[in-house]
Amino acid sequence: MVDVNLELILDFPIDHSLNWKSLIDTLDINYIYEKKYKKYNEENVINFLFEGKTNYSSMRNCLDMAKYNIENVRDDLPKTASIALNHLYDHLNKESISRIHKRKILPHVTETVNLTQEFFSSINDNLSRGYEFEFIRLGRFLERVDMISRIIDCLCITKSEKQTYDFSSMEWISLLSILSAQDAFRKISKGEVDRGEVINFLLKNDSFPRSLTRCLSILRLCLESLPNNENIILKIRSLRLRFDVSNFDKFDDEKLHNFLDKCQKDLTSIDNLVEQNYF
Repeated sequence: MVDVNLELILDFPIDHSLNWKSLIDTLDINYIYEKKYKKYNEENVINFLFEGKTNYSSMRNCLDMAKYNIENVRDDLPKTASIALNHLYDHLNKESISRIHKRKILPHVTETVNLTQEFFSSINDNLSRGYEFEFIRLGRFLERVDMISRIIDCLCITKSEKQTYDFSSMEWISLLSILSAQDAFRKISKGEVDRGEVINFLLKNDSFPRSLTRCLSILRLCLESLPNNENIILKIRSLRLRFDVSNFDKFDDEKLHNFLDKCQKDLTSIDNLVEQNYF
């Protein structure tokens, strides 16, 4: 999400509706943020999301938990996965985000994304299929569908009242590019990029790995390989059905926001069921 915001601000510097508060709003952690910071500026928000000690979802806290978890399952994972995680850990701990020059923050964030993908590439290529693989994949795609729904919500719906103009075709193209979706989108749409087509593609295209419906399909496949799965699969089926019957290009901003907000609450419910069933 930081990567998305940095890219859009660079591409559209005159649009004052692109701000940093929307990231905290979308993650619904304002009450934690405002205990430490008064202003929602770039420096404060990035510090909070990267290294905020009281923010349990900060990258530093998440990585510390990942390092703790991997110690207990190291023998069950490929050696390359442990090496990839160490590379990511070293990258984020090498230098505090507050000490990195503003011009170097975007490359730093991009490298963080690349190193995270290196870890999952090792899991996909080298880990035998079984319970370990399915649990990792389950967590990955729960996170993916939640984050992509929040990105769409944040960038396309909850824009500030200071907005100077509507999203243009170039902004939709930028969003597709940031989500690595532009090439896949162009295979099904040859004309001018517009809001309805992009929303339908990112929410309903079952062949694109980052579409929400595809993520839900993979979650169901993960759970079908695990025991004690009936109540969770039922919840995912219900959520997937709502996507299938919805015509998103006819949704106005408020209706789309309400739909995605309900989706995120359902994902929280699914996550809680996973925890109750397996941990």
